[in-house]
Amino acid sequence: MSYLVLARKFRPQSFDDVSGQEHVTRTLRNAITRNKVAHAYVFAGPRGVGKTSIARIFSKCLNCEKGPTANPCLVCSNCTSITLGSSLAVREIDGASHNSVDNVRELIESFRSLPAPGSKYKIYIIDEVHMLSLSAFNALLKSLEEPPPHTVFVLATTEPQKIPDTVLSRCQRHDLRALSNEQVEERLREIALAEKLVMEPEVVRMISRLSDGSMRDAQSLLDRVQSFCDEKITVREVGKVLGVVDRDVLFRLTHAVCARDAALVLNELNEAFSYGLDPALFLKEFVAHWRELLIAKTAGQEALVRIGLSAEESAQFVSTVQPMSAHDVQDLAFLAREGADAALRSAYPKYALEALLVRMATREPVLEIGHLLAQLREKGSSTVSGAERLSNRAEPETPKIVRHPTTGATAAPTHSIAGQSVATQSVPPPKREERASGALVWEDFVQQSRAIAGSMLAEQLKRLSVEQFSLGTLKAHGPEFSITYLLQKDNKEKLEKALDSFANHGSWVVSLVQGAAAGGAEPGSLLERERKIAVQSREEKERDISNHPKVKSLQRAFPGSTIENIRIKE
Repeated sequence: MSYLVLARKFRPQSFDDVSGQEHVTRTLRNAITRNKVAHAYVFAGPRGVGKTSIARIFSKCLNCEKGPTANPCLVCSNCTSITLGSSLAVREIDGASHNSVDNVRELIESFRSLPAPGSKYKIYIIDEVHMLSLSAFNALLKSLEEPPPHTVFVLATTEPQKIPDTVLSRCQRHDLRALSNEQVEERLREIALAEKLVMEPEVVRMISRLSDGSMRDAQSLLDRVQSFCDEKITVREVGKVLGVVDRDVLFRLTHAVCARDAALVLNELNEAFSYGLDPALFLKEFVAHWRELLIAKTAGQEALVRIGLSAEESAQFVSTVQPMSAHDVQDLAFLAREGADAALRSAYPKYALEALLVRMATREPVLEIGHLLAQLREKGSSTVSGAERLSNRAEPETPKIVRHPTTGATAAPTHSIAGQSVATQSVPPPKREERASGALVWEDFVQQSRAIAGSMLAEQLKRLSVEQFSLGTLKAHGPEFSITYLLQKDNKEKLEKALDSFANHGSWVVSLVQGAAAGGAEPGSLLERERKIAVQSREEKERDISNHPKVKSLQRAFPGSTIENIRIKE
C-alpha cells in the first residue's frame, strides 16, 4: 500500500477533530439538531484551515445512516464512502478546472436526479469557487436560490471577495480563521505521539511558526522533517532541511547589534548562512524576532506568553532587552521591518540583509523626540535676539566696557536688566591679544562657533552655564540633552576646532557635566538671559499698548471693560 501523507492520514473525520473553528462547527451542529439546515453555504478562509474537511464532515452528518446527526457514526457505508471520496450522494468539484458555463450546465442537469439510494441529501462541494467565470456564476444563481429538494451546496474559497454579491446573498457564509500557534502545536504533538516520533520541544514551535496558521502546511512540514531525520528530530536538523534559523543565532545577532559590532554581525550572519538558510525565511524570522523583542520591552514577559512563547523563551527575550532603551528597541524593530521588506524585493536579498544588519549595528542611539521638538521651537523663537528686540523698541542704553578685575581682559558691552548684566551680540569680538591675556568672552565664542561648527552646536552651547572659560580651559554644566550632544565624538571634535580657531590655542581641557536643569537651558546660560530679555520686552510692549490713546478711548467708550489678551506681532 502506498504511503499516506500526514495531512491525509490525520484529516478530521468529525467536528470534534476540527481545530480552532468552533464558531463554525457549533453553528452546523445546532442547525442539524434543530432541523434548520440551509440549502447553500460558503466556507471562506485561508489555506489549510479545514474548509473542505468541514464540508465532508457536514456531508457525513446529513447522510449518515443514523442521521441527520451532529455526530456521524463514521462506520456505516455512507460515512465510509464519503471518507474515501466514492459516495454517489456527495460530489466534489474543482472550481479551477470546471469554471465554464458548460460545466455548470452539466451540473444543473444532475440536480434533477434523486439522491442515491440510502442517502437523504445530494451534496455538491465546489472547491475554489471564486475561479468560476462570471457567466458560470450567473448560470448557477437560480439553482442556488431555489435548489431541488434535499440538495445542499457547499462553496469553499480562499478569496470570498471575488465571489459576486448576488451569489453570496443566496448562501449562508462562514469565515474560518487562521489557527493560532498553540492550536497548531497541540495538534502536532498529538500526531507525533500517534506516529511515535521523538523530537525536541522547540521543533514543534518552529514548525508552527512557519505554518503561518495553516494546519495542512504544518503537517506537510512535519512530513518533510521526519523523512529527513533519522531517530530523533532536532532543531539543528530541522533548520537544515527547512532552511530556517535557530533562535540562538538570532539572539547572538541581537547582542552583536546592541554592542555596535558590525564585524561580529557579519561573522554571525555568514555562519548562519553556511547551513544553507533560505534568505526569505530568515528575513521572516528576523522580523518576528524583533517584534517579540519590542513586545518584551513594552509589555513584559506575560505578553510574550500570551502570544505563544514558552516561559523560558519569554525570560530570555526580557533579559536581552533589559539594558536597551525603549526608543532604541522601537527604532531597531522599525529598521528590521522596513529593511526586510526592501530585501525581499531586492534581486540580492542576502546582500541587502548584510547592509541592513550593518546599518542597525552602526546607528546612533535614539534621542527623545520631545527634546528635539523643544530645541526646534526654541531655535525658531530665538532667531531675533532679545537684545536686538530691545534696541528696536527704544534707544539703547550707553554700553559699558567691563574689564576683568585681575587680567584686564575686555568683556562684551552689557545692558542692565532687572539687576543682571546681559551681553549683547552686536559688538565685534575682542582682539586676539586681549583673548590671550586670560579670560575669554563666552558670548563671542558662541557667536563665532556658529560659522565654524554649525548652528546646531552653537544652540547647544547657548544652553550651558559657564564656570570657567580661559585660555586652554572650558568648564561648564548644562541640560542632559546638550551635554550628551556635545560629548559625542564628532561634535566634540567640532567644539575643539572652534575653540582653537577662536583663541589660537591647540590644547584644551574641556569639562562638560550635567547640571540641575531638567531640560531646555541651564540657569545663567545665554539662552536663559535672552528669554528674560524677551519676557521683559513683551511686558513693556503690553504696558505701552495699554496706555495707547486708542485703547484708552475704547475703555472710555465701554466703561468697566478690561483687556484680556494682547497679541504682539513680532
